[in-house]
Amino acid sequence: MNKLKLAVSGILLVSGASHAALISHESFSGYSAGVQIDEGANLPSPAVTGYTGNWTATNWGTQQPSITVGSLVYSDPLYLGSSGDKVGVPSTAPTEIIESTSGRAYRSLESSLTVTSSTNTTLYLSFLFQSGQQTGNTTYQTLHLNQGTNGDASRAFDIGITDNGALDGNEFGFGVNDNYGVGTSQELGAANTTVNLLVVKFDLSPAANSDGVTAWLNPTLGGVGDPSGGVSVTGVNLVWNSLMLSDYDGNAASWDEIRWGTDFNTVTVPEPSAALLGGLGVLAFLRRRRD
Repeated sequence: MNKLKLAVSGILLVSGASHAALISHESFSGYSAGVQIDEGANLPSPAVTGYTGNWTATNWGTQQPSITVGSLVYSDPLYLGSSGDKVGVPSTAPTEIIESTSGRAYRSLESSLTVTSSTNTTLYLSFLFQSGQQTGNTTYQTLHLNQGTNGDASRAFDIGITDNGALDGNEFGFGVNDNYGVGTSQELGAANTTVNLLVVKFDLSPAANSDGVTAWLNPTLGGVGDPSGGVSVTGVNLVWNSLMLSDYDGNAASWDEIRWGTDFNTVTVPEPSAALLGGLGVLAFLRRRRD
C-alpha cells in the first residue's frame, strides 16, 4: 500500500508542479496555398493568438514567403507534431534566389510576446525549418525578431543560416542585436536539407545588460527542464515587437509550427495530462484490487 501511495503522490507532484503554458502556435492553417503570405487571398491574415495585424512585405525583392500545401514534419516521435501548411520562398533552381527574387515579411506581436526594457519573464520559441541548399552557400535565411518593421537596422535576434562574418552559409547559427555573423555569431551545427527543430530560450530582465539567450538545434526531447547542449549569450539588452521571415540571396527555405511558451516542454512535446490520467486510472484499479 505504501508503494501505491508513493506512486500516486509522484504522479500528482508531476502534474501539479508546473504552471507552464503554450502562449501561441502559428501552424499556417487558414491561409490560401500558392499565395504569398502578405497579399491576395491571404489578407487579412488569419487570427493567431500572440500576433496582430497582417503579414506585411518589407525590404528587398518581390517574392515574399508563400503558403505551400502540407506541413514540415520533424522526425522525433516525441515532438508535438504538425498541422496546417507551411510557408517558404519557392525554389528558383537551378539558380539561387537573388535580391530581385528574395523575400521578407513580418507580422507584429501582441503584448504577450512583445519585449520591452522592463520585461521580466522567460519565453521559449520553437519552430521547424528546412533549407533548400540547392546551389551552394546561403547568404541569409532566417527567422528574426525586430523592434519595428525595418528588416536590418532593428534586429534583436536572428536564427537560421548566413554566410556573413564568422559563418560561411554552411552552419546553423544565431545572433543578437544585429550581430548575426559579425563576430558575435554563435554556431549551432552544420546546415542540411532535412527538417530541423530550433528552440530558443529568452531570459528577460528589466536590469540593464541582464538578458540572455540560449538556442538548441534538434535538442533531446522529453526530459525534465531544459536539455543539455544549448549555446548561450548573456549580458545583453533585448527589445522587439515583430517577427520576420527572411530569405535573401540564398536557397529556398520553409518555416512551420512557430510556437511560443513559458518552458521548454510546452513548445516541444505534448502535455503529460493524458498519460497522467491514464496512470492514475491504473493505480485506482490496482487499489481496488488490493482492497
